[in-house]
Amino acid sequence: MKQTKNQIVTLMVLVRISSIGLCAEPFAKGPYLGQTPPGSTAQVFAPGLICNTGKRPWEANGSFSADGNTFCFMRPGGFFITENTSQGWTAPKLIESIKKSGLSVWGPSLSPDANSIYFTYATLEPASKRNIYRCDRTAHGWTKPQTLGPPLSSPDPELTCSIAANNSIYILRGGSGGGVFCAPYENDTWSRVIKLPIKGCDPGVAPDESFMVVADKDKPGGYGHFDLNLILRLPDGTWSKPRNLGPKINSAYIEFGPRISPDKKYLFFNRSNGWDPRKPGVRSYIYWVELKEYLPESYR
Repeated sequence: MKQTKNQIVTLMVLVRISSIGLCAEPFAKGPYLGQTPPGSTAQVFAPGLICNTGKRPWEANGSFSADGNTFCFMRPGGFFITENTSQGWTAPKLIESIKKSGLSVWGPSLSPDANSIYFTYATLEPASKRNIYRCDRTAHGWTKPQTLGPPLSSPDPELTCSIAANNSIYILRGGSGGGVFCAPYENDTWSRVIKLPIKGCDPGVAPDESFMVVADKDKPGGYGHFDLNLILRLPDGTWSKPRNLGPKINSAYIEFGPRISPDKKYLFFNRSNGWDPRKPGVRSYIYWVELKEYLPESYR
C-alpha cells in the first residue's frame, strides 16, 4: 500500500510538472520579438522584455542576425543572446565566456550568421587602450574573447564597430590617426583598412553598405549632447555630408550605438542620460524607429 501511495504521488508530481511546461508561455513570439513595429517616431524596444527589466535599467547596442532570428544586446552584467525557435524566443542568456574574462567590454555587434560577436575589449589599465575582439559560437558554447589582430588592431584605440552583411567591418578609431575606417572582407579575411572621409563616431552601417548612421556631439542645430546623423553612399562611391535625423529620433539626452536592421526597415539605437551605468540614476534604453521617412526611396 505504501509503495502504491508513493507511486501515485510521483505520478501526480510528474503530471504537475508536465502541465506547467505545457502552460508556460514563451519569452516572446513573432518577428522582432513580437513587437508592434514603430512609426517614424522612436519607441522603446521590447519594454518589459528587453528594456526596463532590471533594478538598474540599462540596455544598449541591440543587433539582429541577417535572418532576424538572433538578437544580441548589452547590460551592465555583460552581453546577452535571445534566439527565435519553433516555440518562440528564448529568455535572454548571458554569454559566460565574456563575463568570466573579467575585463570591461562594450558595444556588441552580432555577425550576420549569428556565429560571432564583435566588440570593444577594454583593459582597465590603461583605460584608453581598446581593441576589437570577438567570440565565436561552437558546439560547446562561446569561445573566450580573441583579438582580431592587424590590420583591425592598431596603435590607436578601436572604440566601436559594426558589420555589414558581407562581413566588412566599420570601425571607429581614436587617437591622432583616428576616424571612421572600413575593413573590407576580401578572400575570407580582412587584409586592409580604409579611412573614410566621414565625421562622426559610433558608425552603424546598413547591411548593403548603402548608408550609415553615426553619432556626433554638440553640433549647431542639434538636439542634445550626442545626436544621430544619416550619411548616404552616393552613386559615385563617395559619402554624403551628415544629416541630423531630427527631433523624432534625437532628444536632449545622449543618442548613440546605432544599428540597422537586416531588412533596412528599422534603426536601433540607445538613448541614455549618462555614459557610466555604475553611477546612480544613469539609465539607457534601446529604441527603434522606422527608417522609411528618413531615407530616399532608392535606399530603402
